[in-house]
Amino acid sequence: DKSERIHSKSEKEKIAAKRSKALAQAAGSGNNDKTPPKLNDAGHLVAEEVVKRVMGSVQSKETILGDVKSGNGEDLIRVRYAALTQRGYYPDDPHKENQDDYYICGSKFGAGEGDAFFAVFDGHGDKGHDCARFAKKRLPSILAAKIKKERAALNAKKIKTMTENKQEKPKNAFHPSSWPYLDEKQYIDVCRQAHIQCNNELHDEKKVKDFLSGTTAISVGFHAGRMTVSNVGDSRAVLGYRVGGVGLEGTPAEEEKKEISSEGDSELVDATGVKYEPGSIIAIPLSDDQTPYRRDERKRLEKAGARIRTIDQLEGRKPIDENVDDFNLGVDIDEEGDMPRVYCQDHNYPGTAFSRSLGDSIAEDIGVNGEPEILTKRVTKGDEILVIASDGVFEFLTNQRMIDICAACDDPLHACTKLLEASYEQWLNYELRTDDITCIVLFLQSGKADDIAEVSRIMKKAPKSPKMKTTSFPSTGDLSN
Repeated sequence: DKSERIHSKSEKEKIAAKRSKALAQAAGSGNNDKTPPKLNDAGHLVAEEVVKRVMGSVQSKETILGDVKSGNGEDLIRVRYAALTQRGYYPDDPHKENQDDYYICGSKFGAGEGDAFFAVFDGHGDKGHDCARFAKKRLPSILAAKIKKERAALNAKKIKTMTENKQEKPKNAFHPSSWPYLDEKQYIDVCRQAHIQCNNELHDEKKVKDFLSGTTAISVGFHAGRMTVSNVGDSRAVLGYRVGGVGLEGTPAEEEKKEISSEGDSELVDATGVKYEPGSIIAIPLSDDQTPYRRDERKRLEKAGARIRTIDQLEGRKPIDENVDDFNLGVDIDEEGDMPRVYCQDHNYPGTAFSRSLGDSIAEDIGVNGEPEILTKRVTKGDEILVIASDGVFEFLTNQRMIDICAACDDPLHACTKLLEASYEQWLNYELRTDDITCIVLFLQSGKADDIAEVSRIMKKAPKSPKMKTTSFPSTGDLSN
């Protein structure tokens, strides 16, 4: 499975031209250009320098997912998607590599006709870029192989049973298009196994030094009409859910709202118990950032022998307080920015701000492991927008703000562009540097009826209310442009 499938002749020509231009530029400069980037009077990159740091989709792409062999239109998921990544700017290291990476297989992932896989990796440490690239290469490959193996085994079992019962085998009985789907538990199991194997391989890879380096991994696999989110670290997947499942074409007219409410979505309520307005689009986190902010993660790390300290506590500027309240990342923004970190008992390292990752072999001894948290949801008509992003996007944007930005856009590439612009603007407002910023945006259309009980179950797992001092950030401007 290739990272980005190119179907049309014109797309191939565009990519070939871009590659030729990049090779020519690299040859002319020896690919070792250390010219300082141009800055404006405020010390920020000028517009042309920012553009140079952006890479990704040249246009949005389309694919059909779900049970494509059922013949039932409701089993199909029409998807448009795009991805962009922007290299960060660090004044003390202006030529630092982009440590973010992403992977896209828009169709036939793991030999599944209606399967796809999307992932974002956010590297950290001196070799973070190497770790992210390794994970991008190996995690999808491992997972695809495991899916194929499990489905082939199910098919062999099915054919054996048919033979024993003297039943006629269908045409192409051994072709992957005829293989049974994995059920929810089977798919979750192969996702978990793939992450653990990828982490072990990264530890064993001699060309990548992961002692104090690693990467997050947030991914969404589509299989049998379900989306399965696997999360290691503090990157994030957020769903834009339309109350009433109206569709991307717009908010319902007043006379339609009573009919929409009758479908049961009126039972969905926010953290204060207020019912959501039919037709509104709400942000539902499909992953929970794995950081020491979470009480359950702190306890797990401390049990493994870790110390949890902020930098101010480590340096003696603040007293040590073991009873840190949970902080609901995604709902509010941390104003102080001195987050709790993970340290060895007798050493002031590794200092990770996350509690799980791929790589980080030293931190693994104190509980920072590659075990993913996994969530599955059947794709239904209310599921309209899916954002998969590194923390460069949501450092200063809440989940709802991200979804609002996407909902105001006419296609996924437009949404990616607006997310990068909004994120970058907020970084400039509050930091001297800007982090790497990466996002994949999917616009989904499904005819499958919404399962309100499932949506409610997922929402109950989401952060509810702030427990730390936070701040509001100014608007990023008119979203319609």
